[in-house]
Amino acid sequence: MNSSERREERPTRSGAAPDASAGRSGAPSLSTIVIRLGLAGAGATIASGVAAALLTRGWLTGPNTFTYVTILGLLLGYLLSAPLADRWGERLDALLRRIGNVPPDVVLAAGTGATLALLVTVLINNVLAAVPGFTWFWSLVIAIVLVSASSAFFVKHRRLFAVDRALRASRDASTTDRPQDKVVDTSAIIDGRIVDVLDANFLDGTIVIPQFVLAELQRIADSDEPLRRKRGRRGLEVLDRLVAQAHVRTEVVTVDPGPGAVDDKLIALCQLRDAALVTTDFNLNRVAALQGVRVLNVNQLANAMRAMFLPGERLSLTVVREGREAGQGLAYLEDGTMVVIEDAAEIVGRTVDVVVTSSLQTNMGRMIFARVADG
Repeated sequence: MNSSERREERPTRSGAAPDASAGRSGAPSLSTIVIRLGLAGAGATIASGVAAALLTRGWLTGPNTFTYVTILGLLLGYLLSAPLADRWGERLDALLRRIGNVPPDVVLAAGTGATLALLVTVLINNVLAAVPGFTWFWSLVIAIVLVSASSAFFVKHRRLFAVDRALRASRDASTTDRPQDKVVDTSAIIDGRIVDVLDANFLDGTIVIPQFVLAELQRIADSDEPLRRKRGRRGLEVLDRLVAQAHVRTEVVTVDPGPGAVDDKLIALCQLRDAALVTTDFNLNRVAALQGVRVLNVNQLANAMRAMFLPGERLSLTVVREGREAGQGLAYLEDGTMVVIEDAAEIVGRTVDVVVTSSLQTNMGRMIFARVADG
């Protein structure tokens, strides 16, 4: 699948995210429960204040009235908080997931910048404390501005600091013996040969399947065009075979690196997880490699595994059709390699012995040139 085709098939439906729907139809999340309890506490606080005011004015009497009104506010707050808790709970869960996906070096850089900014704020406050009109408000403004600016600076330029390099060196040392994760592209899934590569034990580590790739496959499988629909369903079948591999660990990740095309998200996810990209898309291969992502192209592996034929070797081939140039005939090896045979246009359909004269390696594969053997 090329880049333009993938851009047309970019997922737009939210129905491809089963995790979200499962969370709504199942038990409430911890975030929802916490929000409901917080709103119930707020209801109890408001009710107690109202009860205290009414008792002071003499509109309510009785020793237990204050307690009853407070409990009533607690129950009303809990019962009426369900719609808000469901909505806010989903947003809080999404926020917590995004926070959990923040790389450690970003957190360390932001914390370092905030700490230095607070120290500078303390020094500035000591200098300006004697200035007339300098109050806590201006101190808070200075702290907010310095913390924001310093944290943003440290995060953006975190690669320049020795702390970040030490953290990366420590992480690299701890993961030296761990196989690198492999993020699978939509084109590699539809191609299907990745399952054969796994069966041959040429891939190790965790096979990572992004949620947005699943959504793209589902969109292709639901297409109105028969060919696209067939390709999408083939990709889903390959996914079933991929997950069924007992000797390989697969992981479906719901991390969304951000807005953009699927190609951009794949590259960002590989950079975030320090993973390799498995694809058959030549354009994506080049763009990812330019951005420092290790790429495993199934087509390049297939080309590298094809048999080599030296000039002078004899082959027995069937000429299937005429070539582009006058007098040429075309034949194919079992692995699909094209063989251009000189002076074979008049023997289409016949099996003849040929002699290899040369070969040519291109981005699309290997091409062999031959001539009909004498005698």
